[in-house]
Amino acid sequence: MRPISAIRRSTIAAAALAALALTGCSGTQEAARQAGDQVGQAAKDAAATTGEAAKTAATATGQAALGQAVTPVLDLLNKTEGEVKAGNMASAIAAMGGFQALWNTASPVIRPIAGDKWPLINTAANLVLSTFAKGATPTPANAGSALTGLIGPLSALLTK
Repeated sequence: MRPISAIRRSTIAAAALAALALTGCSGTQEAARQAGDQVGQAAKDAAATTGEAAKTAATATGQAALGQAVTPVLDLLNKTEGEVKAGNMASAIAAMGGFQALWNTASPVIRPIAGDKWPLINTAANLVLSTFAKGATPTPANAGSALTGLIGPLSALLTK
């Protein structure tokens, strides 16, 4: 075996060092890529969580506003329904005198939250308004029907 010259030895050593350096660099690049992927995923997860939290807050706020709008309407409708069932049509008609103003205040809050239920709710409210309109003489049957026709869908919104 011939002895390896000093130049060849230096060349082999330099190649070995370069290979080691490249391998280490490649590992470092892979580690950096994985860390970047993990940071990116963490950012995506944080954004999704924040989005869900905002959606939940908006829904809770909408439900709170809906409750504040619907509760007085339901209270009046239920009170009037009680009067109708008791046969006190004069009291029922008198109680419903304030329904139009109450509905005008509540309906803008109800409409966007009701979604595809809005046409049903609006039709039922219009039936209540016409049944108890000034000068109307509702019977207990049509008054009760109009009231329950609006009580049902409004109550369902609150349990949504």
